[in-house]
Amino acid sequence: MNTGNVTTINPADKSALKRFISLERKLMKGYPYYISEIDDDVKKFLTRKNLMAKEMEFGLFVVSKSGEEVGRCAAIINKKFQEQKQANAGFIGFFAAADNCEPEVAELIRQAEGWLKERGVTMVIAPANGGAPNAMGFLVTGFDEDPMFPFLWHPPYYKGYIESLNYQSTYPMWYYEVDFASEKYKAAKSRYANYDAAVIRPVSKKNWNKDIEIVTDMLNETFVNEWEFTKMSYAETKEFMAPMKDALAPQQILIAEVEGKPAGFCLAMPDLTPLFRTFNGKVGLLAIFKLITGAANKFKRAGILGIGVTEAHKGKGLAKAIAMKMYGYHESLGLNSSLYFPVNESNTESRGFAESIGGKGRMLYQVYSKILS
Repeated sequence: MNTGNVTTINPADKSALKRFISLERKLMKGYPYYISEIDDDVKKFLTRKNLMAKEMEFGLFVVSKSGEEVGRCAAIINKKFQEQKQANAGFIGFFAAADNCEPEVAELIRQAEGWLKERGVTMVIAPANGGAPNAMGFLVTGFDEDPMFPFLWHPPYYKGYIESLNYQSTYPMWYYEVDFASEKYKAAKSRYANYDAAVIRPVSKKNWNKDIEIVTDMLNETFVNEWEFTKMSYAETKEFMAPMKDALAPQQILIAEVEGKPAGFCLAMPDLTPLFRTFNGKVGLLAIFKLITGAANKFKRAGILGIGVTEAHKGKGLAKAIAMKMYGYHESLGLNSSLYFPVNESNTESRGFAESIGGKGRMLYQVYSKILS
């Protein structure tokens, strides 16, 4: 269906969906820091063949200028998010647009807002692909740097597009770099070198499913108050983390146990951005081989993507002990620093934690919101 310059894409139309997915690569051609998402992953998500997308609704839109497609976005309703957060919120995600297309982008976003409003949404969160752990936020600084996997790069004009449409800066996301030579880091490393109040172990590849269920339980307990997070089922987490089983060294996922019971976890990620850029949205046998053989130890950056300690063990130093264990592994690989990312600006406890171990932070990504009138 066409409305003005905007075309509605039917996800069941294979040709139209393929055009929608590949449009971002077409528009971003020539930007050296751009990294494409994987086409098959986006396709599975938008056709609800991904478990996390089962309870979502999608409206897909493309806008044209002088007969040429110059932008796209998806309006998204995540029923699980609405129920767990008790909010009539919807998302606009999978955004891409050419430069100098302000009127066309405004028309595109209005169409998505109208689709959401018709379905009872009163607040729009953008850009976000339905909530965590999917992609969210526009890059607002560091445009001349490689993004840290799994986050993406965006051109600087995206920020102007969304702000000109009365979207408010609502959920800033901070990145912290922990310098292994800093005095705070060295002090924490020394203090927790002989920590023995818990057993901190790598995830077991042999008992992968059982350990991922442990991680799921702790995620659901420790991240429940983060605005973007909704509780995940075992099946959802296993599907999401399945590619990590072969791609990550076991030391990148840690589980802490006290008296044989789970008490905390940590998930770290190597920087796979350079590798994924070579895939150009496609994953064939060669790409899979590169991922399996090259990702475990061959990277120049890494960082803690998520860390959590159960309520009963907070305030006992366990979180720092887990972090030091992870960063010690990164040090052993020859890295001089590692990241702690992303951190919601409102999470003062997590930000203070990062700073206490030598982290230097900056706000890199921004998620916006708008109340629909």
